[in-house]
Amino acid sequence: MALIARVYRSDPDERRRAERYPVEVGGTLRGSDGEPLDVLVYDLSMTGFRMETTATLDLDAPIWIGIAGAQVNAAVVARRGPNGYGCEFVTPITFYQLSEALDPQPTVHQIARPEEADTVGEEDVPVWVLSAVVGVTAVLVLGVMLLGFS
Repeated sequence: MALIARVYRSDPDERRRAERYPVEVGGTLRGSDGEPLDVLVYDLSMTGFRMETTATLDLDAPIWIGIAGAQVNAAVVARRGPNGYGCEFVTPITFYQLSEALDPQPTVHQIARPEEADTVGEEDVPVWVLSAVVGVTAVLVLGVMLLGFS
């Protein structure tokens, strides 16, 4: 039995399993020693990324990469080139993680300083004080009305 097949020639660098998106975001790389290293991540896809770092990494070395929006993911160093390292995620990231990493939104949390939290300004009257004033006023008005009708 004969099988019919087509052979396509392509550039080895362009045989990727997922579409790459040009991006330049900071990330944190951890190798097997667990020490954090700052990296720049480029060409992000659901299956991998390209990164630049000052560290020397071995091919097939397991790493963990933290990218804002994409959380921390396990990856493997797949290739070393003149423009950094090409890495493949052990488990592809989700579409949601990819979209969040491509459009990172700053996370802002307003935190009250301890000295501000303990002080109450003239305009800042606690709710319990207002409730007590309303309650006492209501009791006085009711008492005056009852005494006036006796």
